[in-house]
Parts: sequence; C-alpha cells; structure tokens
Amino acid sequence: MAGTTNLDAGARIAELEARVALLEERWRLNDAVDRLAEIAVRDRLPLDHAMRLLMPVLCDAVDARVAWIRTYDETLSLHDFVHATGDEATLPIPLDALAARADAGSIVERVGASTVIAQRIDVAGDPFGTAAVLIPSALDDAQSERVRGLLHVFCEEIDNTLASIALARKKAIAIDAMSDALADPVLDDGLRAALAILQANVPFEDMLLVFRHEDDASGRTLHYKIVQNGVLAHDSMARTDPEVDAFLRSRAFRMMAGDDAEVRERFGIRRYREEVLINGVRSARVVGRLVVASKRGEFNTFDRDLLDRFADSLRQRIVDFNREWKTLSVAFPREACDRLLREESYREKYLTPRERECAVMFCDISGFTRVCEQVLVRPQAIGRLVDTWSERVVEIVWETGGVFDKMVGDCIIGIWGPPFFDRSREELCLAAIDAATRIRDFTRSLTTHEDLPELAGAEPLDVATGLHWCPLFVGVFGPDEDYTGFSAGMNNTARLQGQAKGGEILCMDSLVSVVGDAARFEAWREAKVKNVEHPLRFRPLSG
Repeated sequence: MAGTTNLDAGARIAELEARVALLEERWRLNDAVDRLAEIAVRDRLPLDHAMRLLMPVLCDAVDARVAWIRTYDETLSLHDFVHATGDEATLPIPLDALAARADAGSIVERVGASTVIAQRIDVAGDPFGTAAVLIPSALDDAQSERVRGLLHVFCEEIDNTLASIALARKKAIAIDAMSDALADPVLDDGLRAALAILQANVPFEDMLLVFRHEDDASGRTLHYKIVQNGVLAHDSMARTDPEVDAFLRSRAFRMMAGDDAEVRERFGIRRYREEVLINGVRSARVVGRLVVASKRGEFNTFDRDLLDRFADSLRQRIVDFNREWKTLSVAFPREACDRLLREESYREKYLTPRERECAVMFCDISGFTRVCEQVLVRPQAIGRLVDTWSERVVEIVWETGGVFDKMVGDCIIGIWGPPFFDRSREELCLAAIDAATRIRDFTRSLTTHEDLPELAGAEPLDVATGLHWCPLFVGVFGPDEDYTGFSAGMNNTARLQGQAKGGEILCMDSLVSVVGDAARFEAWREAKVKNVEHPLRFRPLSG
C-alpha cells in the first residue's frame, strides 16, 4: 500500500517537473524571440530581415527542419517567409490548403515519417497569416502538444513585429475603401459610403462637415453633413430642416475660418474634438472644415491620420464635384443642380441636346442707352446697374423653375421646361408669365434700390418682354458646354421682344393658346418683322 502511494506521488512529481520544464522552455523561447524582435525594431529592419533573425530560433526550439510563415509584409501583400535547416525547404502539404485549414485553429498533420503543425497568426484579434513547422519525425500526442505550445508562444511574440504592419494594412484598406466610395459619380452617395467607412474605423459620435466651391463667396455651393450620436441627422442634399439649413448657411463661412464655437454649441459638441481643414487647389484658401468628437476622449495617431487622409480624398472629390457644380450653376437653380448631381450619368440623361417644347422669355431694360448716358453716366454706375438688375432677374427665373440661358447686352433669356421636362405645358407657360411679371415689378423698383443711389428721383425703369411657347433643340453645346436652345421659335421670341414697349409683356399666340385664359391678355396684334416670313401674332399680358 505504501509502495503504491509512493508511486502515485512520484508520478505527480514527475508530471509537475514535466510541466515546469515545458513552461521554462516556452519562457526561454519567449525571451529569445522578444530580445531579437526588439533588435529588429531598434534597427528598423524590414520584415524579411527580422524573420531571418526570428525563424531560426523557432526551428531550434521545436527541432524543426522547415519553418514557414505566411503574413503581410510592408507592401501590405501576403508573403511567404521560409527557413530550412537542411536541404528540404518545402512543406509536404500545399501552402494554400494548410493556411485554409489553420485558419479555423491549430492543426497537427502526420505525413509519412514527419509531422506538420500549423496555426493561425492573429494581431490584435484579427487574422494576419499562418505559421507552420515541419518536424522530421512522427510525434505522439504529448510531443505534438509541446510543439503546438511553443509555436503558439512564437506567434504571440511576433505580434509586436507585425502590429505596425497590421495597423498600416488596416489604414490602407480603409483609405482605399473611402477613395473608392468617393469615386462614385454621385457625390452624395459616395460621401455617405465614405463616412460609414470612416465611422467604422474611427470612434466618433458627432461630426460637422461643411464645404463649398473655391470661388464661391455667396454660399450658393455650400454643402454640409451633420452626424449626431452616430447618426446622419442633417444633410444639405436633403434639407429637411429649413431652420438648420438657414442656421448653417449664415454661419458656415465663419466656421470654415475657424470660428466654430456657435455651430458646435448648436449641435451639442462640447467634448474633445479633432478638426481638419480642407484647402482649395489654386490657393491655400479654406474650402471646407471637418470637426469630429468622441465621448471616449482624445483620438489616437491612427484616428488622426485616417481623418487627414479622408479629408485629402474628400478634397479632390470636392474639386471634381465643384467643377461640375460651377458649370451647372451658371444655368440651373440650386435645386436642379442638386437633383442632377444626385443621379448617375445625369449628362446623358438630361443634358444631351434634344428637341422639346419650352416656354421662352426675352427681356431687357427699356431705354437702357438713355439711362446710361443721361442718368448714370459713369461706367462704374452702369456696371452696378447691370449687375444688380441681372442678378435678381436670374434669381427670379430660377425661383420660378426656369433655366438661365444667357445674357446678351442687357437682355436676359430664360427657358422653362429643361432639364427635367416634368411639368405640364400650362405650368411652364404660367411660370414664364409669373417670372416676367416679377421682373417687371423689380425693375420698376430700382429707383429706390440702396445700391443704386444715382437712380433716386429719376423716372422709373421698365422692361420690354417677349414670351413664347415653341419647340427648341436644347441642351449642352460647344466647347464651353453652354446650356442653351436653338430654333426658329427662339429667334421669333427675340423679334417679339423687340416689338415690346417699356412695361409690355408680349405673348406669342402659341403661349396664349396653352394658357387659355383670355382675360389675362389684351387684344390680338400682329407685326411684320425682319427675316420672318409670316407676321408675328401675339397678345400683350393685361396689367
């Protein structure tokens, strides 16, 4: 009985001694790999040089003939590192198959008289490759467990060597994904996707993003995205909250200049924040500002670098977007520009020339030459009148859903219908009449305009206007990609406008027919005009 007890005690002691020996062996390997990894970091060795230091230590520890590691190198691509103690430098199992099997956990595979042991490499919990060794003997379970334990120690210890590469890879993947998202032809869709990628990599809860065209001094091109508590709450493309839209448009320029306290307070951003400026292309002028905030505290170096790279990618996309916006905003109102830029292939869908019926307006200031020579006199005052009048006239065209075609001298041409052609012919003709009436009222008020003191006390100005409903071949034409229309009807509208006296709004018979409300118009008139075969038939608008 006593002999049995002594045997049991001896077995337990032997088992403990074996465990201690295994732990010491793992500790020695850990210490050796750690020391060499520090040398690699100190000397800034590339990964292949670092592996030349580390892999022989692994082979010696487990008596391996071949050690193989597949992981990401500095190029952020998978690379195979191999160390062999003899002539044999390959594993008897295909590497791809071995990596796929090891991805689910460590494996032990007996191949003839040899044993292959492999396991997945993890860095900060993320898969980062595979490590394997070839032992030139058939190992029993205890021996296999010993090698598995040592291989695990080695893989855990090289984490530090691979961590910087893993972080760089994670950053590169995020940057590539954001760049791909922002390459979307619809900026709004691309920006939403890029923000989702940024948010998945940088722990922020609140964000303010505002940007504009580099040459925009009025704020017409201003765009913004506001994230609150991780959710996109306000968006200039949607403009679902007029109060927020008005607030941001009145303060965004100050925010971009650095005075963002009022905007941050409005959206409750009081905790730590990181700010990134977005500069223009032709100058250092700030065209955008990104402010992010997190409840977790300060952002680390990785977060800040990714925010900078996001801003860089967005900057180039803003340049492309603003180039499109600048071209479109010459002719179309903001709402139409937004709608066009929200659609892929909008140029082919809406802007390529096509024949459509449209409402057309020609209007110019009556007696403009007399006013310039007898009242304004100075060129600067004349220029101020043209700018003041034309700016508001174009706004009225846009407010009524029209397109600004061009300005010829002091004559402005507007078209109703393009680019979507989604309103009825009656709606379009009535919109043109509304615009013409509002333009006339505005022109008559110029003698009291604060920016035109020279007109004070002068005879009220007026406009002469012609309106037509006619077919146009309308779209983008020429090297400057001007949006305009061509047809005999366009020429006839110009001739009609030439027949109008100050204050008259002359409406061609086709437009009168579409409107159909005879009470709106005065008696029929006709006029024979140059280069037109048949006399123009029209009715002046009443009032």
